[in-house]
Amino acid sequence: MEQRVRVLLIEDDPDYTLLMNMYINEACGETLRYVLESADSLQSGLDLLAREEFDIVLTDLMLPDSRGLETLVKVRAKAPGLPVVVLTNIDQEDAGLEAIARGAQDFLSKNRVDGLRLRHSIGFALERNRLFRQMESLVDGSPDGMVIVDRDGMVRYANPAALALFGKTKDQLVGRLFEHDAEPGRAIELAISAGPDRRLSAEMRVAEIEWRGYPARLASIRDVTELKKLEEVRAEVRERTRMDQMKDQLLSTVAHELRTPLSIIKAVVGTLRDHLAGPLSADQEELIASADRNINRLTRLLNNFLDLSRLESRRARVNRRAVDPLELIREVTEGVRMANRGRNVVFLYDLPESAPNVHVDADMIAQVLGNLLDNALRYARARVLVRVARTPEAVEVSVVDDGPGIPPDKFSDLFNKFVQLDRPRGGSGYKGTGLGLAISREIIGINDGKIWAENASGRGACFRFTLPIAAASAEERQEEPHAGASAD
Repeated sequence: MEQRVRVLLIEDDPDYTLLMNMYINEACGETLRYVLESADSLQSGLDLLAREEFDIVLTDLMLPDSRGLETLVKVRAKAPGLPVVVLTNIDQEDAGLEAIARGAQDFLSKNRVDGLRLRHSIGFALERNRLFRQMESLVDGSPDGMVIVDRDGMVRYANPAALALFGKTKDQLVGRLFEHDAEPGRAIELAISAGPDRRLSAEMRVAEIEWRGYPARLASIRDVTELKKLEEVRAEVRERTRMDQMKDQLLSTVAHELRTPLSIIKAVVGTLRDHLAGPLSADQEELIASADRNINRLTRLLNNFLDLSRLESRRARVNRRAVDPLELIREVTEGVRMANRGRNVVFLYDLPESAPNVHVDADMIAQVLGNLLDNALRYARARVLVRVARTPEAVEVSVVDDGPGIPPDKFSDLFNKFVQLDRPRGGSGYKGTGLGLAISREIIGINDGKIWAENASGRGACFRFTLPIAAASAEERQEEPHAGASAD
């Protein structure tokens, strides 16, 4: 059964109210739902409290018609049994502590609030409010560790959660000096040894209370071990992302800067190769041919860098239109076949008689198909098969070779940058850049398709990608059964 908690937010900043709405939605769980009502002044908030029932109030201390702790006093006077969480700025934490002394259940620094902290704070405030009405039973059932310390620093009570957190029995904790500084103030981080191999991180907040008629302090201790691990992972991901961006920017810059001198070198080598600067000896012809091959390879590498940079930054221009996939596939495949006429590899087709138009950038898809065919040729022993099949929403294209297949441990990295397979090559040993599949993945993604790889039945590798059917073709296909029925 869903539990609903009605929250009144008294806040005059509309942008922050919108942000709190988002955090409230994030805080909701499968069985717990927060319902937020907002007021932009103290008076409007008091009017809502008079008309409607709420479970908790979140209020800023600085409002157009009320300033400071007087705001809290008026809210509690209007609804004395309702828990209140005060929202402060980071430089108002002393005011937040004073608010707790005046009856607030908690305070939150505005610039540190998120969905998780808001949920914890609301839950903590609701539980703490019940504490004032039924202290012992609430503390005993609290999910956070609760320790009550007297004026001399002696532990007078510890709930089961605190005992579990510290890894101690009741006799080992109650009646002994509390080993942590239980002074009221900002949240304190604790490093807790809960066993020989168990180290925990916790956050402790301390409030002044009365315990059985005597002044005491309530230490609320929350296990934040998993939260800190999550923050560490997030920081590591952010750092890796930053380093990847720096690396990509460097590679893109270098590629741009190398393009001009490389073009000049290519032109010079072309002039020598074509004997425009005079005849060459046989040895010179061989050296020039080697230089030309490596210049072409370097040009491909730079072009791949620039293509990938544009695709990843979403700066690539995409000209999507209705394209006949069979015509495009035949054109690209025949071009690759003609360029590799000296190879002892047969190109085979498995194509339907017709296929619906697809909505793609034809030049980009031609680049993907060319990459996959070049990759297949590199490993094929005797044949490369190009297959086309129709699915309800797309046209699926497959490129299959009869090589040794893909090693199982390579599938997860196959479409990452600079990854090359170690399977034995069936061709001339051409060395690729390791960017072709990464570029193909980006292109297919931009064109709303999917791309994946698998090992073909028997032997060899199979690369598949889908192309979305153009809207007109999809509509025509949906109308076909109706047309056939009317003809009958």
